[in-house]
Amino acid sequence: MITDSLKNIEKYREIPAEILEYIKNIPSDIACGRHEINSDDYMNVEIYNTKLPEQGVFESHEKFIDIQIILSGTERIDFTGTAGLNVSIPYNEAKDIIFYKREGVNSGRVILNQGQFAIFYPYEAHMPQLDAESQSVTVKKAVVKIKVNM
Repeated sequence: MITDSLKNIEKYREIPAEILEYIKNIPSDIACGRHEINSDDYMNVEIYNTKLPEQGVFESHEKFIDIQIILSGTERIDFTGTAGLNVSIPYNEAKDIIFYKREGVNSGRVILNQGQFAIFYPYEAHMPQLDAESQSVTVKKAVVKIKVNM
């Protein structure tokens, strides 16, 4: 997992130049929904209210790397490696997602504010959309999905 400020995103040379340029030019008033970047990569934009950590679930992906960008608001994301996690909902290939049980999971956490991002690789489970400070807030987030070359 990588976390940083958007002002430093160009330092991450493993992000393709086309996607870096796309991220740097996300308008503040971008509409919610799916936005195609190219034939493989895309971005989902959503607005939601954060939830209690007890309501969260760990997820991971096999085909895509997530770059989760906070456009407004603040959210907590918990994270851990997928090794040793117990699956609660098996892999859904159409949605590229696996869900995991929470019991006995030791995880890290990061608080992301407006203008910050986190990168999650396929071997990293993450639990997004959590309250950062024990109260629900409205968050607008862009999740850039970069296809993994297998």
